[in-house]
Amino acid sequence: MRDLKQQIGASKAGRRFIAQMRYYNEGDFRKLRGFIRGGYYDLILMENPVERRLLDLKATRRLHGRLKVAAVEAAEDYAISLILSAEKGGARLRLKMNVNESYPHQVTYYSLQPLEDEA
Repeated sequence: MRDLKQQIGASKAGRRFIAQMRYYNEGDFRKLRGFIRGGYYDLILMENPVERRLLDLKATRRLHGRLKVAAVEAAEDYAISLILSAEKGGARLRLKMNVNESYPHQVTYYSLQPLEDEA
């Protein structure tokens, strides 16, 4: 069985996820802003602009710290669903990301939500 990084990196959505999370986990919000500006589909940015998305990610970083992949729920070529574990507080989050089929595979859907307690 392939390890998580290979499984994620095999999909176009996964490669977009890896790039975004590298900037997020490094806390490099200047590069993350540029990634969102160029890497997200225009219609998606009209619904939720770059600066709003960046504020959300900064708040997530303050609350949860860095995020690490705990499990791959689905990794298709243009869509990915992952369970992430948080550095702070042990929270688990579900990330879903879709990209369009044409190059440069811009993000067309992004969701990061805390998982409900399973207890």
